Amino acid sequence: MLRPAINAVRPAIDAVRPAVEAVRPALRTASPYLRRTREVLGTDLARQCAVTLGLLFSLVAAAGGSGQFGGTAIKDAAGGAYSTEFTLLAPDGPAFSIWSPIYLGLAAYTVFQWLPGQREALRQRAVGWLVAASLLLNGIWIVSAQAGLVGLSLVVMAGLLGVLLVAMRVLNRHPAGTRAEVCLVDVPVGLYTGWILVAAGANAASWFTVHGIDLFGWGADVWAVITIAAVSFTGAVVAMSGRGRMSAALALCWGLGWLIIARWFGEPGSVPVAVAAGFGLFFVLMCGGSRTFRVGHEERRAIRQGYVPEI
Repeated sequence: MLRPAINAVRPAIDAVRPAVEAVRPALRTASPYLRRTREVLGTDLARQCAVTLGLLFSLVAAAGGSGQFGGTAIKDAAGGAYSTEFTLLAPDGPAFSIWSPIYLGLAAYTVFQWLPGQREALRQRAVGWLVAASLLLNGIWIVSAQAGLVGLSLVVMAGLLGVLLVAMRVLNRHPAGTRAEVCLVDVPVGLYTGWILVAAGANAASWFTVHGIDLFGWGADVWAVITIAAVSFTGAVVAMSGRGRMSAALALCWGLGWLIIARWFGEPGSVPVAVAAGFGLFFVLMCGGSRTFRVGHEERRAIRQGYVPEI
């Protein structure tokens, strides 16, 4: 029964066959290029969309975390565990205004990575997914903190800090090619990283305080000073990396400065914590400033001598 149908279709197949045979070599030649184009465009477009969606999610979560949608503000969640008065490592209220330049910088980065010249840029491919992951984690942290899940927020914060430290290392490995790229990529990520260092210390202090944990019975002041030392050392390492990460240093010092004010003039007061924060602030600024000055000095000397040194 099928043979008559096959015989009826065969002339049409025979007529199309020469055209197919003529096109086949061109398709075979173009296939690797088409495959590569599909892979590149798909991956890069997905990365750009992930960064954009991550920023939108983080902004919406931030608006919700401030109570603009009618829910509980983060500072009032979990019995005030994230408020300035709850732990010795929470900076004073005005410190959190740094989120405005951070979000503005991340928005500028998001627009910048959509430029045609940045789609296939090796640097964007290396750091873009990390920025997208950090924005997603930031939004998740806000949601978990607003829900009063202090333990979950600490885990998410640790992941966020880890992602940003890796992002800083990637940026150091792939230096910026222009000043515009420094301003639109390195500076926002640096501000973000420096502030999250402060936030991670405060988040850890909230969790320990909520659960009433005092390791070895050393007291809150001692552990706060140890945490400030660890945060300051990490910030100094970041600030001295690459060509000098002053944006990360300044964000960290901003947080430490408001921590000094909170502990010196506010409650709970702690002179040791305020003094430790002051030493940390000075240490981080000196490390970041010295690295930036040295790199600039070497470059100026190299220009005078007619070559570019490896820093």
